[in-house]
Amino acid sequence: MASVHIGKKIKEVLGQSRFTVTEFAAKINKTRTVVYDIFKRHTMDTGLLMKIGKVLDHDFLGYLLPDTFREEKTLYQKKKDAELFAELEDCKKRIAELEKRNVLLEKYVKLLEEKKPKKSRKKPNA
Repeated sequence: MASVHIGKKIKEVLGQSRFTVTEFAAKINKTRTVVYDIFKRHTMDTGLLMKIGKVLDHDFLGYLLPDTFREEKTLYQKKKDAELFAELEDCKKRIAELEKRNVLLEKYVKLLEEKKPKKSRKKPNA
């Protein structure tokens, strides 16, 4: 298993994110000084690593797994991604069908309203 310098990886991912160091520090409830210390760490508490991963939307815990587990996870994730993509496509088709149905229902309601006899407002004889 290749050892990953987790601090360098966090710095790299942060550099590709939309956050500045100051914004990132605030998101993880740390100071900028602590963040720069994190960049130097080879290892880290998993709780903090999970928090950082959530903020940066990145799976840092995966670097702690042996390569064989990472490969299995990647294959599993690819399968899940394919399933989610298929589900998304089904949802898009269903939405298109519902939109067509909605347009037809709106036309139907409009026709019904047009055919509905209008009440005449006659003034009472005085």
